Amino acid sequence: MIDRNLKGVWWWGYLHSNGTIQLKRWWGNHQDYTSDCQGNPNVKAVVRPFMAADFETAKKILQSHFKRVP
Repeated sequence: MIDRNLKGVWWWGYLHSNGTIQLKRWWGNHQDYTSDCQGNPNVKAVVRPFMAADFETAKKILQSHFKRVP
């Protein structure tokens, strides 16, 4: 399913199995953070799409979320 009614700048991300945080722009495709990540051994945890004005702000939001992931 693709959401074509987005307003603002959207991001999503995941914690890679090697410990790095991967930040991605989200263009409305729900498959990006759902079925594409399910069963992928490299994806430890996923953060659903969220709004942030720019890359640096989105990165801080994602980092703060993953501080809670063991």
